[in-house]
Amino acid sequence: MSDFARLSEQISELQGSLLAMECFLNSLAEALPADSRPVVQAFYASESEAFRAALMSSTAPEATVNAFERDVQRGLHLLGEPGIEAAREG
Repeated sequence: MSDFARLSEQISELQGSLLAMECFLNSLAEALPADSRPVVQAFYASESEAFRAALMSSTAPEATVNAFERDVQRGLHLLGEPGIEAAREG
């Protein structure tokens, strides 16, 4: 097997693993009780900002940074914006 074929296979395996992990996390987020959402939103914002700072000071490829930002936005959309749940209940 060539190096290219081996790398291609490894990338495909990583994509499959990431998709499975995303499905798992999506289902957890959807099952969150409304009163837990603000806590998860706060932790997610904090973790995202820490990883963003680390990425910006690293030599990570632009594609990695772009995928990170895209998926952070997708996570924010899934969780909902902070305060929206409270406004709906009020």
